[in-house]
Amino acid sequence: MPDIGELLRRWLDQLELDRLPTLERLAASMDPVAWTLVGLLVSAVVVGIFFSLSTRRAFLAPDDTETTPEVLLVRLKQDPTRLSPVAILSRLGAEATLELLEYGDQIQAKEWRYRWSHVREELLRLLGQQNAFGPTYALARYYRSADTQEPDTIRIRRTALLHKLGQRAYLEPNADGAPAQLRVRRHAAEVEGDLGFEGETYWLMADEPAPPASGPLIEMDPIEFRTLNDAELNLHIRRTPMVGGGFRLSLKKRRKMWVVVDEQVEWVS
Repeated sequence: MPDIGELLRRWLDQLELDRLPTLERLAASMDPVAWTLVGLLVSAVVVGIFFSLSTRRAFLAPDDTETTPEVLLVRLKQDPTRLSPVAILSRLGAEATLELLEYGDQIQAKEWRYRWSHVREELLRLLGQQNAFGPTYALARYYRSADTQEPDTIRIRRTALLHKLGQRAYLEPNADGAPAQLRVRRHAAEVEGDLGFEGETYWLMADEPAPPASGPLIEMDPIEFRTLNDAELNLHIRRTPMVGGGFRLSLKKRRKMWVVVDEQVEWVS
């Protein structure tokens, strides 16, 4: 049987590797065009390796949206538009979303308020659409109406007020510094109570004359009960005699707590 080493040697001899040109001879025989092609090939290999490694690092790096809810909440407090409201609620859950809502309503910087306004409205709408205990209880605490021992009318009005103004329940004075005023039109049997409004509040009968207002004005109409668990309330906000809006809020009583489930803009000026 032939020796394997001998067979391998013969095969290498047949290849005549010793007749291959050396690197010096190859370099001497190349013209400028060949050198250009070699340069392009090397550049392509280098660029390919670079993008391959950078893409791999990008995929391996932790994404902002994949961080823990605690870290994500901190980042949303810096920029509430980092995620869509749907993503915020799904990733944070009702409790952490409530914390974000309470935090956002306290910030008064104009840039923040501009970014926060739409996020807040959408978060409240999404929470109001869910009939589970967690979102309902979170909303009731946001509206500061989770105390089931309070009269329903007080809780409904406070819920509507905070829904439109935020947890501070505050409306800025006008250009002359005149403070805002809240007028509540009530039924004869409706009890008065603290709505948390930061300003002067007047409880008036439906046809009772109202005192003059020199600053911004908020008006609440009598509550319309469709059933014991469904109510509607008209609310008007006038920041100036020429700028304001009318809103009709629909509320539902879920697990003995009132939440806003729908809002319609009736007029804007």
